[in-house]
Amino acid sequence: MKKLYPLKFKPVFKERIWGGNSFGDRIGEAWLVADMEDTSSVVSDGFLAENDLSDILETYMGDLVGDRVFDFFNLQFPVLIKTMDIADRLSVQVHPDDEVACERFYSYGKNEFWYITAAAPGSAVYMGFKRDTTAEEFYNACREGRVQDLMNVYHPAVGDCFFVEAGIVHSAAGGIRTLEIQQPSDITFRLYDWGRENDPLTRREMHLEEALDCISYKKYDEKRYFFRSSAGEVNFTDRNHFVINGFNLLEPSRISIERYGSFAVYICTGGGAAVRYVSDEGPQVCPLAEGQAVLVPSSLDEVVLVPERKDTHLLEVRMPRMEENEYDFYEEKDGRDQN
Repeated sequence: MKKLYPLKFKPVFKERIWGGNSFGDRIGEAWLVADMEDTSSVVSDGFLAENDLSDILETYMGDLVGDRVFDFFNLQFPVLIKTMDIADRLSVQVHPDDEVACERFYSYGKNEFWYITAAAPGSAVYMGFKRDTTAEEFYNACREGRVQDLMNVYHPAVGDCFFVEAGIVHSAAGGIRTLEIQQPSDITFRLYDWGRENDPLTRREMHLEEALDCISYKKYDEKRYFFRSSAGEVNFTDRNHFVINGFNLLEPSRISIERYGSFAVYICTGGGAAVRYVSDEGPQVCPLAEGQAVLVPSSLDEVVLVPERKDTHLLEVRMPRMEENEYDFYEEKDGRDQN
């Protein structure tokens, strides 16, 4: 079997009612790395071109994601990476945690990490509650169209980061592009849709009653969930789901993938870079332009990241070090999936 190499994928565009760009399209999301039931990323180049991520994972298993990662997640790639272009208002929404998602939907929960890559003047991110709130108070606010009065409002800047933990009510509006790293789940409970739910032309299914017991009604913990990257530096770990590092790439950097025990995904959020590596045929170069992502397999011992411009900025996504006796949810779910 031929040795794996850094994999780039064709983006998958998803139209959303709140999406938009300079051409007037309603393209809201671009899935960069995905392994979902209805969407699996397709490799764009190399000998695996036109193969999708789910097939590659089935063939290469731990060589792709890392042996311990494969032990826990089996044939599920453990993260979904996408960009969101939010022109109109995102519904006020919440995502279930692993326990609820498994119990109700036989799925993973949905923790998310947002890295803001563009923000128009006056744009807004609505995140969590200003104070402790009750289910009854929130329910009435949604019904009466004043839910924003209960929520924190941030006017984001490039480099702002939000950890959107399952249970946190959130929304956004007004011209924001965000890079989103999340668990492999597409479960969203819409709670309030800014009046669109009252128009037959824009009405979508709502889930307010279903979601009330999934919401965290505590005051939003800004120190835990929101931060501004300092000089481009990001260091964030969601212990059960992903590790994210952001950095300015000022000079060639040698990365030991082997020590991670995991794959690594590099997303270029500014400038451009080259990923240098050694294949069976010798030294190779994989270009990485702004807005692109590359999946570096666990079996590729090391790569060298080389900046192509002075303003190059990358985000690195990998899995936490996975130890014995952790991740009971995933072990239980994987066992049931095989029945």
